[in-house]
Amino acid sequence: MSDGSGRETISLSEHEAGLRQVAFQTREYIAADWATSNLASVIQLAGGSGWASQPGQHREHAIAFLSVRILRACRAAMGVLAAGWETEGMGVTRQVVEINARLCEVAADQTPETGRLYLHGKAKTSIGAAIRAATPEVDPSAVADLYRGLSRYAHADVGGIMRRATVDDDLRASITWGPDHTEDTRLFLLVCGSFAAEAATRLAVEADVEHPNRDALSTYLQAVERELATARGWPDT
Repeated sequence: MSDGSGRETISLSEHEAGLRQVAFQTREYIAADWATSNLASVIQLAGGSGWASQPGQHREHAIAFLSVRILRACRAAMGVLAAGWETEGMGVTRQVVEINARLCEVAADQTPETGRLYLHGKAKTSIGAAIRAATPEVDPSAVADLYRGLSRYAHADVGGIMRRATVDDDLRASITWGPDHTEDTRLFLLVCGSFAAEAATRLAVEADVEHPNRDALSTYLQAVERELATARGWPDT
């Protein structure tokens, strides 16, 4: 396209729109959209049920608030990733990982104390400890590497740009500065879908409300996880 002077200009909006259409067709995005929509339904049902409606229900209030936070963070990450701003989407995905860890931490304590601390802006443990506790089946060093990588892209670290650089044989660097997708887009969309589905299941159980199509969603997510693992050459687990 061109501006009024006849000079060629770049339409980022058109580029983003095209990338979104591609992302919307991936099974990872479909899974994340399904999972977050389910979570939104469960939040609505829980709110209407009267659960967590009484003063002093610190645990219940914290679970409700964190469920809303993870829904919003997942949808934000999905939007940024789908539009092709992958590195920036990884920064939002870091929030998803952190919120999930705090949600698991509050839910694991059957007393009101951890929820009370959260509601007062405090934490029972460090975020690193909370993330490790939320993923006990994963090698702690792998969890640390993932979080370290996500943290790098959440800040003004040079790694956020160098990740988008390619270097030729003459050591000349070229930076991909515009929006695009890599295989990591699919991975982080799946992270959003998996954590949203877990949050929906947890909230539905806590509030004793329906979780629509839970089993079908779980089956779909597991199939997508296997497909992505095969595509990335990960070992069977």
